[in-house]
Amino acid sequence: MKPDIKTKELSLKGLVASPGIAIGKCFSHHADGYTINRIEIPKTQVEAEIARLKHALELAVSDLEQIRGEADRTVGPQLSKIFEAQLLILEDAEFFRQVADDIARQHLNAEYVYHRHLQQTLKSLRNSRDSYLRDMAHDINATAAKVFSHLVGGRSNKLVDNKHRIALAEDFSPGEVVLMNKYHIPGFATQLGGPTSHMVLIAKSLAIPGVVGVGNLLRKCPDDAMVIIDGDNGLVIVNPTTKTLAHYREEHRRHRGVTSRQLKSIARLPSTTTDGRGIAVMVNLEIPSDLDQTLAACKIGVGLYRTEFFYLSTMAFPSEEEQTKQYHDIARTFFPNQVVMRTFDLGSDKIVGDLRNTDEVNPALGWRGIRLDLDIPDIFKAQLRALLKASEFRNVRIMLPMVSAMSEVNRTKKLIHAAMVELQSEGVVFDEDIEIGIMIEVPSAAIMAHELAKHVDFLSIGTNDLIQYTLAVDRGNKRVTSLYRQFHPAVLRLIKMTIEAGAANEIDVSMCGEMAGNRLALPLLVGMGLTTFSVAPTRVPEVKKIIASLSYEECRQLAEKVMTIPTADRVEAALQEWCATHVGQIGMED
Repeated sequence: MKPDIKTKELSLKGLVASPGIAIGKCFSHHADGYTINRIEIPKTQVEAEIARLKHALELAVSDLEQIRGEADRTVGPQLSKIFEAQLLILEDAEFFRQVADDIARQHLNAEYVYHRHLQQTLKSLRNSRDSYLRDMAHDINATAAKVFSHLVGGRSNKLVDNKHRIALAEDFSPGEVVLMNKYHIPGFATQLGGPTSHMVLIAKSLAIPGVVGVGNLLRKCPDDAMVIIDGDNGLVIVNPTTKTLAHYREEHRRHRGVTSRQLKSIARLPSTTTDGRGIAVMVNLEIPSDLDQTLAACKIGVGLYRTEFFYLSTMAFPSEEEQTKQYHDIARTFFPNQVVMRTFDLGSDKIVGDLRNTDEVNPALGWRGIRLDLDIPDIFKAQLRALLKASEFRNVRIMLPMVSAMSEVNRTKKLIHAAMVELQSEGVVFDEDIEIGIMIEVPSAAIMAHELAKHVDFLSIGTNDLIQYTLAVDRGNKRVTSLYRQFHPAVLRLIKMTIEAGAANEIDVSMCGEMAGNRLALPLLVGMGLTTFSVAPTRVPEVKKIIASLSYEECRQLAEKVMTIPTADRVEAALQEWCATHVGQIGMED
């Protein structure tokens, strides 16, 4: 299919994969494709044909092992385990036997039979309503591509010949994303894929901006077109106007990787408003990387450390020993700064094996977060024990995801107490006063925040889910994206209610959702009384500079005014007007 060549600016909506901004000319990575012909072979050639398939598989394994080595060096040993699963796919003896049997029985060429078996496997996976199975199809297809490259040639590695250009494809494999980093590809977009795939995990770890699930991407984006990848909002902008380009170049400058120099300079800024109100600025992290060392050296703590990377990288729950080592390393790296470790926030759509529930129509409203954790008490308790063992530095906090009722807090605290008793009997040193907090991302938790706050040590507002649940808007559904409004008055009232509950009970309230890094939202949140912001590392310099420029009293007056406004559009207009006068270009300079 030939691309639609248009010079008019075009904005294509996809799903957020990896945050950040990338700007440049694009190329189609897999435009050449494969030609798989059906060729009958004589009986005397069958053995040689099976040997050719076996050799292609061996070469593909060698290719993947080299990529695994590169991944081990760049994203670390935990995420490089992803490639162990791909190697198992290539080395699947039963699949090879079935293909070899068909070659021998039907006297057909290896690539045709291998492709046919592959498509049979992929069809059922791709048609599944289950996002994990769809993501698995992408991994299998990308892995098999290496086999075809040795059987029939075809797809060359265009990444090496297109440095500094944006890569487009139906889908990318995790290995190709590793090579993007090696060959300086600034960003990517795909027609297929979901935001929880292995490929996305690697992209986030390497901080390569990306958007997935963009319909008609390759038809709408001709080679060499100027393209903007907006990884924060899930947009691909083709042929941007001069005005759009200028805006995104400014955004890109603000998104650039955080350097030690930048962080050290802002680390010296006082965490207070101009009238002396203390505000903490921390970071959200999800995968251990070299950035941890930089942040720790600059005295920046972690307001949210996601632990799902342990499961998602191997699709298996790690042992207590594996977790203990990783959590201990994280705590030691950031000592004496605080690290808030969130327990597994997984949904059944991401779980494999006996625990899997494939009947869930809407996983976002189903068996996920603390609900899943509590229903697998042995696995959950192993994680709690590992977190307690890592707390010997006394800088670790434990945070529970998607709490919706007091009973979930009480059940978890009983598990933590049982784990503490066990560790004491084993002579293990841990923080016996470790603080336990909860995420406020479900409306029922925000409404009950005054009661919940009496039983925990801190609250953390997760605005991404709070917005989606409050407004009944699936943030991954492109048809209702326009209804996802972070400045909706109902959302703001729940946030204010939560902050007031923390203040009334004298416990800390933080915000770790994307709203915490929004420059329009900062003065409003400060005025509401929020005292801890946890944002993406790239947002730290800007957020800290803006907060240091604000007057709490002026922000408080702004918040009082905004809370009387009945519509999201008018709230946003009021904030834009206020920020134009009081914030301006602060935080946008180097």
